[in-house]
Amino acid sequence: MAFRRQDIAKTTRKDKEGGGPRKLYPRYLRDRTVLPKVELAIGYLDGMVGRRRGDLSPDLVLDLLGDPKLARCLLACLADSYRYRTPTFAEVVGEEAASALAAWDLLTPADLRAHVYLAANQTRAGVVPPAEREAFLGEVAAPLGLTAQAVESLIHLDAERNALLERIGPRPTAEDTVARYNATLTVSVLRHASTLRLELPGLAATAVATVCDRHGVEWRRTGPESVVLRGRRNAHGTWSNHGGRLARCAAQLIALAPATPSGEATVHLGDQTLAFPVDAKAVGPIRPKLRAVASVDGVVRGAVLADEVAAFRRAGGRLGGWTMRRALEPIAVDGALVLPEFVFVRGGIAVAAVPVPSGAERGTVLAALEVVGRARPVLALGVSGGLADVPTLPVATPPALLAALDALAEAVDPSPTPLGTLADELVGAGWVAETRVAEVLAVAAPADVPAAVAPLVAEGEVAHVPGFGLCRVAVLEDLQDRLLGGPLDVASLRAGVAARVGPGAGADALALHLLARGTGSWERPAPITGDEVDRRAA
Repeated sequence: MAFRRQDIAKTTRKDKEGGGPRKLYPRYLRDRTVLPKVELAIGYLDGMVGRRRGDLSPDLVLDLLGDPKLARCLLACLADSYRYRTPTFAEVVGEEAASALAAWDLLTPADLRAHVYLAANQTRAGVVPPAEREAFLGEVAAPLGLTAQAVESLIHLDAERNALLERIGPRPTAEDTVARYNATLTVSVLRHASTLRLELPGLAATAVATVCDRHGVEWRRTGPESVVLRGRRNAHGTWSNHGGRLARCAAQLIALAPATPSGEATVHLGDQTLAFPVDAKAVGPIRPKLRAVASVDGVVRGAVLADEVAAFRRAGGRLGGWTMRRALEPIAVDGALVLPEFVFVRGGIAVAAVPVPSGAERGTVLAALEVVGRARPVLALGVSGGLADVPTLPVATPPALLAALDALAEAVDPSPTPLGTLADELVGAGWVAETRVAEVLAVAAPADVPAAVAPLVAEGEVAHVPGFGLCRVAVLEDLQDRLLGGPLDVASLRAGVAARVGPGAGADALALHLLARGTGSWERPAPITGDEVDRRAA
């Protein structure tokens, strides 16, 4: 991940000596007064987990931080912790209805849209006037066991506005987010470099050669501890494509150097050619006290493992959905940094793998992995046990690697609890039938349901309706609006409830519940009999 060129916050100044290009100074976040604002932005995102993308307000985050460029960059830094996903059919209409749709080979919103379009071609000559839309969808929905409203929802389920926000792993902290912003800012600027001159005090020539060759970056030595890295312009005349390799190579060299490096890069941002001083401020975010970076031995071991994984796949071995990527950007948290040799990705989970050295720097690398492992999934290669928050793999064979990755993924994104499953279904559909609640919670008798769902109801967003199931309070309030502003029409109320949740005994129970509550609070118990309903209707 790197920031867009347009979003790089910077200041430029004239060269004091004159004649040279303007100096570029990225705006790092060093003032702790920004932390409360970042914490507010994280709190907003965390509070919107489970909500639709259309419900989020990007402008609110911009307003919180006050700087649009800064806001976009910080949101990019949070992209590994928060992601959007398309809801499943089961989350909207329940497992039973989703299974029925699967029997029709309708597994995705695109499948259902194609089914609807085919029906429109067959019965309406391909054109359905707005006035006939609901009736037409009802005709399509009936054989599928759905309502017209359900079909309307499902055919748009993969629209961007309907994607659900979810969090991966622990809640990020403001300090970690700022640390990642600062490290990524340096890397993002270096992506646009045509040349980079570095003084690397104490770094062996073999290490420089191994790292540059590993990233495919052209380099030459200009002094005992001085090197020049060269970028490569693409067919469009920009430097950023190959610049990703140059930036990662530079980050690895800077992190490996025993003493603080220095230098200068010539960068090209738009039509500007600027000089970027690679000073202590620029390299500081990449050189925290605790850092885990592959040395020469780690680079060689990583290359061997990459070849073994490739041979394993050619021999017919399966990676279980994992994709192996090499040489991504550094993973920075407050006080520590990891520059992985590999990142294994499956779905929304990314696991960084780092070869652990056996020399004097082993303790520092293990400490860095421990700190980063509390925030991001990390796998230590070449070490057996001894780490509390980081899984280890003594011998990284492909089968052992896959087993470790699967175990780590299960720990990061475990199977939902029964209450978590119900909470997810409530987010998607707004209600869960009593039979489904009993099935998920495995309760023996209906009388046991209230106690089992108490943790969900206690939050105040969900109510339990006997005989119907669980329902979001917002849905109940929407249905209750039918009781306001005019004479009571029980038949109309029943029809409206049935249209929303489907016909049957559950709809009748929900209608009775609404009538019993009238316009009052949801906490008031109000049992009602069938005779009372008939009396009110009369």
